Amino acid sequence: MYVNFYADLRTLAGGKTFQVDIAVPATARAVLENVTGSRPDLAEKIWHTPGELYDHIHVFINGRQSTFLPQGLDTPLELNDTLDVFPPVGGGLVLRASSASLQNGGEKVHGH
Repeated sequence: MYVNFYADLRTLAGGKTFQVDIAVPATARAVLENVTGSRPDLAEKIWHTPGELYDHIHVFINGRQSTFLPQGLDTPLELNDTLDVFPPVGGGLVLRASSASLQNGGEKVHGH
């Protein structure tokens, strides 16, 4: 199975993608523990306590966010499955419409 790390987790992991050889079925939690076992900086960044991820770390199992799966990180995996691990993602710009903009049908009003 494969584990992909994104953004600053790649540096801590020492790369983007890891092939993990582990007996199946194994849980997503066990696979992550296997990968982070030899990478203490990565483990510190993603595990709040042993076996419990920080809330801001997002794990996707075959493209589905683990928190929305019935078994979460305890979802059993097979050899062809993929885990994607994301750190917190920030950014984006929230624009608030001014009253002048709303009066003009939502068009941007320059110079106000």
